[in-house]
Amino acid sequence: MSVLTRRLSLALLFLLSVLGAAPAHAEWRKAETDRFIVYSEGSERELRDQVQLLHRFDRLVRAPFGLSDAPPARRLTIFMVSGRGGMEAIYPNVPRNVGGWYSSTEHDIYAALDRRSDIKVLLHEYTHHVMRQNFPVAMPAWFSEGVAEFYMTARIDDRETRVGYRDDGRVATMNSLPWLPLDRLLTRRALNGNPQQMAAFYAEAWLLTHYLISDDGRRHQLETYLKAVSEGASPMEAVQPAFGVSPDQLEQAIRRYRAGSMPYAVYPTPAMDDVAIRMETLPPSAEILFPLSIRLNYAQRGDDGPAVFARTKAAQARWPTDRLANMTLAKAEVAWGTPAAAETALNAVLAADPADVEALRWLARLRLTAAAEAAAAGDGETRDRMNRQARAFLARAMAAAPNDYRIYMALGRSRRGAADYPNANDLATWSLAVELAPQVGGVRWEAAEAFSRAGQNETAIALLLPLASDPHGGANAARARQKLESLRPDGEATGETAPPVADDEDAAAVAPEDDAG
Repeated sequence: MSVLTRRLSLALLFLLSVLGAAPAHAEWRKAETDRFIVYSEGSERELRDQVQLLHRFDRLVRAPFGLSDAPPARRLTIFMVSGRGGMEAIYPNVPRNVGGWYSSTEHDIYAALDRRSDIKVLLHEYTHHVMRQNFPVAMPAWFSEGVAEFYMTARIDDRETRVGYRDDGRVATMNSLPWLPLDRLLTRRALNGNPQQMAAFYAEAWLLTHYLISDDGRRHQLETYLKAVSEGASPMEAVQPAFGVSPDQLEQAIRRYRAGSMPYAVYPTPAMDDVAIRMETLPPSAEILFPLSIRLNYAQRGDDGPAVFARTKAAQARWPTDRLANMTLAKAEVAWGTPAAAETALNAVLAADPADVEALRWLARLRLTAAAEAAAAGDGETRDRMNRQARAFLARAMAAAPNDYRIYMALGRSRRGAADYPNANDLATWSLAVELAPQVGGVRWEAAEAFSRAGQNETAIALLLPLASDPHGGANAARARQKLESLRPDGEATGETAPPVADDEDAAAVAPEDDAG
């Protein structure tokens, strides 16, 4: 044997030993705390470190706004996936330059991150979650993005937390690209444009936010300004009363601020001894089915439906008593199979756990679909029976999960065909759905429709304002603004406005942002 052949043989033996020692499949792990449910394809140590960082960051973001330390009514779910393939597994059409996103739809509220991306992407999205969950007001696009940019640069270690660092990348952007005039920055509604315009917007939004919240006096002025704008004041006309300077003077001030040394704050990092983290390894079926189960919550399923359906059925046959296998099969049957087969799979889940909230919600969903089909066919008796059955499933789900906004949304929908809709109980149901999920546009829209129908236009207007000003709102924001015009006393009623675009695909939630690598 030649020296070269011997070396190749040794290299092959080494490679085989490494492959033999590797796990047969990538395990999914789940970490639960009183604030988060985090799923990850990474190691247990990595997952634990990430959850601790999230808790520390959560405290950092909430403290300046006086938010309670009490656990939220509903925890945020986060998916940490591996690479482009992992992202497409849960969302097939995710744009190429996205490293993470925050999604708030009628189906779920969650954040997702490519584990190979900078953790700052997740911190940016989590700041959005805190703001939208706790401050459901008409927030200007520049502040919504600027505050997320400001906090995502935080540096957190076991000893201290530093926030407010000068972002040299943003400063370089402002030095190299044309400056956005202040009127365009303050009045911009939608986050669109070419890459240079988007980069300039994010950079200046970060700078203006940094300038305003890094000083106690200016922070109070900012609160005054945001309140005025949320109540309908012109973004430019509100500058002088709130900040005591003209728009031109404010622009000159932030230009000077950019050139100076920006202050940052240092805080002791809180210990994590009081954070209980419950770790769990998902069953072997999760390797195939867990991403599919997430993906099948939405209408956006890619163009590989038959292959996905076949793969799901094969996996369920392999694990016939597995809860995840049956739940995923039920969703696939809803998408590509039959309602009867979906119900059989859901009943298998409920046989093991009669209080399984997800299975109960999907059974209610099947009934609501059947009710809608009966209504379209003019069969009022069947419609009413299906709606009653849906409410029975939802009542069981509510007993197990009283803080799940999706249950109240479905209850409200089940009543829309009733002669006395909306009665006081219906309005209370929609109010609770909004209280639990103020950032979900579909909830706000349907609640506003109910209150408008009941003649309570002021409440309907208040519900629509944040949706109308959402920088990620796209077509739905435009429809909300159209509806607002018809509801205001000085507006001209135009009859029924166009319904909102279905948020199944949540295109806005994954719109490319320039922090998402």
